[in-house]
Amino acid sequence: MRRTIDMYKDLHELAKEHHAFYEVLPYNLLLTEKHGSLPATNRTIQAGFDVDIYGLNLKKDLALPGPDPNYTLAHAELQKLAEKVSNAHSKDSCAVEVISFPSRIVLGGSSNADALGMLRIRISHHRGLDRPADLPEQHVLKELEVQLHNLGVVRR
Repeated sequence: MRRTIDMYKDLHELAKEHHAFYEVLPYNLLLTEKHGSLPATNRTIQAGFDVDIYGLNLKKDLALPGPDPNYTLAHAELQKLAEKVSNAHSKDSCAVEVISFPSRIVLGGSSNADALGMLRIRISHHRGLDRPADLPEQHVLKELEVQLHNLGVVRR
């Protein structure tokens, strides 16, 4: 129980210090279908959601976030949060994974010139690539948003 409290304390402090915010985007797959001699057709399927979490580089430079210990800590703690949310919805066959981008800087923030680090939480499913996201992925997204809100991470 102590570790869970520490996780939230660490993430809450990081979110506040780095002015963390997130955006929700559809996670789309492009499927190419070929049936016999007919020409191939492409079809886009929304297979889930990408929750992109951004944090301000406090040094105000364009250094990559990878070597920053706060970026590493945020990744590790978000991994634990994703596992918690995933375990709560394990019966729904949802996959929740944290993706780091240690070699990427995003320009944005209030001035659109601030250097931001980014982590992504992808919500998808195990029901087959040709199946679109449905209620289970929406429920996981809703739970994840509640958890992020409790940590002080705001949606933009």
